[in-house]
Amino acid sequence: MMRWTHGLINRLIVFCDIVMSILAAVIARLEWEFVSWGQIAILWVVGTVIFVQLLHLGGAYRVEHYRRYKRQFLHLLIGGGPAVLVVAACYSAMIPGDLLNWQAFLGWAILASAAFLFGRYVPVNLGMWLVQRHDVLRRNAVFLGDPVRARALLDRHRQSGPRRQGLYAFLALFDDSLHEKPAGETARGDYPPVLGGLEQLLEYVQRHPIDTVIVTKSWSDPSAISALVDKLYQVPADVIVEMDPEGFSLNYAHLTMMAGEQALQVQQQPMKGSLGLLKWLEDYSVGIIGVILVSPILALAALAIKLESPGPVMFRQPRVGRNNKVFMVYKLRTMTVDPNDDGSLGTTRDNPRITRVGRFLRSTSIDELPQLFNVLKGDMSIVGPRPHVPNMIVAPSVHYQAIQHYVARYRVKPGITGWAQINGMRGGINTVEKAQRGVELDLYYIENWSIWLDFRIMLLTVATGMTGPETF
Repeated sequence: MMRWTHGLINRLIVFCDIVMSILAAVIARLEWEFVSWGQIAILWVVGTVIFVQLLHLGGAYRVEHYRRYKRQFLHLLIGGGPAVLVVAACYSAMIPGDLLNWQAFLGWAILASAAFLFGRYVPVNLGMWLVQRHDVLRRNAVFLGDPVRARALLDRHRQSGPRRQGLYAFLALFDDSLHEKPAGETARGDYPPVLGGLEQLLEYVQRHPIDTVIVTKSWSDPSAISALVDKLYQVPADVIVEMDPEGFSLNYAHLTMMAGEQALQVQQQPMKGSLGLLKWLEDYSVGIIGVILVSPILALAALAIKLESPGPVMFRQPRVGRNNKVFMVYKLRTMTVDPNDDGSLGTTRDNPRITRVGRFLRSTSIDELPQLFNVLKGDMSIVGPRPHVPNMIVAPSVHYQAIQHYVARYRVKPGITGWAQINGMRGGINTVEKAQRGVELDLYYIENWSIWLDFRIMLLTVATGMTGPETF
C-alpha cells in the first residue's frame, strides 16, 4: 500500500541530518566534561532547528539535489554557517567565562560538518542510487478522454526534459466515447494502445497498479468533464484534468462567493493590505542594511571604473516599473560610453564595449548594487520581476509587449533579484523562448508571494546568484 514519494524521501533526508547532528552532539558531550547533558541538548536543538529550517527555506530538501556533490556541499555550508554562529552565541551565554573552551567548540563544529557530509555522501547517495535504479518514484498513468488530445499531451511531456519524463510510465489510453475494447487494438507508434472506454478502465485498474488517471477532454463541455470525474471517485488513484492549452487558462484561480453563490476569481491584487506593509518593511530594512554593507564594495568598484575608462561611474537608464510607470534605474557603468545606446537591444557576451572591470562586475552582479537606492526611493523592491527598458526588443521585430502575459509582471514593483534570476534567468532577454520562460517564473512569484519566499530568494541569490556563471 505504501508508495515512495518525493516528500517521503525528503523527510528521510531530514531524518538523516538530524541523526548526524545527534551523533555529533553525543560525541561532543563525551569530550566536554564541563557541559551537562541538558546544556548540550539545548545547543543541539537550537543548531538543528536553524540548520534544517534554513535548508527548507533555501529549497535544499529536493530529490534532484541529493546526487549533486557540489550543490550538497553548498547547501550544508549555507545551513551550517548561521547555525554554528547562533550555537556559539548560546554556548558563550550558557557556559561561565572561565570554562569556555573555543578550541573544543571549533572541534565540535568540524565534527558536526564531517558528520553531515558523511550522511549526505554515503547513505543518502547510496539511497538515491537505489531509488533511481529501481524507478521507485515513477508513477503508472493512463489517459481517459480524447485519444488525440492524450497523444498531444504525451508529445509535450516528452519535450519537457529527461527529469520530468521519468516521472510517469504511460500504460494505456481509454476513450470515454467507447463502450468496449476495440478489436485488435495495439500500440500506435510510440503511443500506448486504446483499450476501450470508462468501463474497461474500471476493470483495468483492478488488475494493474495505477497511480494517476489523466482526463483529456475538451473544455467546450465542462459538464461532461465533471460527470466523468464523478465516475472516477471509486478509482484509488490521483485524477488530473488537463487544461485546454489554447482555451481559457485558470492559472492560480480559486473559488470565491458573489451574491451568495460560488464564483471563480481568476486574478487578485498582489501584496495588498498587511502583506503590502510587510513587503514595504522588508524592502526598506533590507535596503538600508544593504547600502551600509555594500558601501565599501561600491567605493572600490567606482575607483576601478574611473581608473580604467573615461566617463561617469554610474549611469541612469529608463526602466518599466509597477503599473507600467517608467523610472530611472541606477547601475555601475560596465561599458564604454555610447550616447546612442538606449538599451533596447540588450548586451551580448562578446560586446567589445564591455570593459575588463565591467566584465567582472557583471559576472558578480556588483553592477546591480546601486539599485538599492532605487529601493529606498520606492521605485523597486529587493525581490521582484527584473525591470526592462521601454520597447525592449526580444528578437528582431519582436518587442516584449508581444509576449503573452509579459505586461502582467508589472502588477508589482520590479526587483533587484527574483524567482526568475535564481532559476537561470540572469542576463538579457534575447530570445522569445527565454522571455516566455521569464514570464512563467515571474507570474509564479507574484501569485505565490510570501515573506519566506523572498528570504529564500535572497539567500539563494547571495549563495549562488552573485557567483554564478557569467550571463548577459
